[in-house]
Amino acid sequence: MKIVLIADDKHLVQNDNNMKKLQNSVVHEMVKVINCLAANKLSLSISKTKYIAIKHVNAKSFISNVNCNRIERALSCKCLGVIVDDKLSRKKNCKCLCCSISKYVGVMYKFKHYVIL
Repeated sequence: MKIVLIADDKHLVQNDNNMKKLQNSVVHEMVKVINCLAANKLSLSISKTKYIAIKHVNAKSFISNVNCNRIERALSCKCLGVIVDDKLSRKKNCKCLCCSISKYVGVMYKFKHYVIL
């Protein structure tokens, strides 16, 4: 398992062609992470913890339970301002970016009479 640390977010990356082996590996590694956090008197917010199965056909059968708590599946997540989805398409990211840009274009249009270039 590869651990990616970005600011205060942590991403655990695991890959395998066999879905059952992947599921067992993820559960085993998550238990190790929770034990490590507990040893350092830290906690994991399971309600905020999610997983993404990228480009996998049988992802719906993937169930991850850690300490009797089920981890929810997310279809997309935001990482460093980029929206990553389970198909690695850029549609959601482009849509979000276009909405943000259109807001600022409207503000700039209204202020164009007050700014001298």
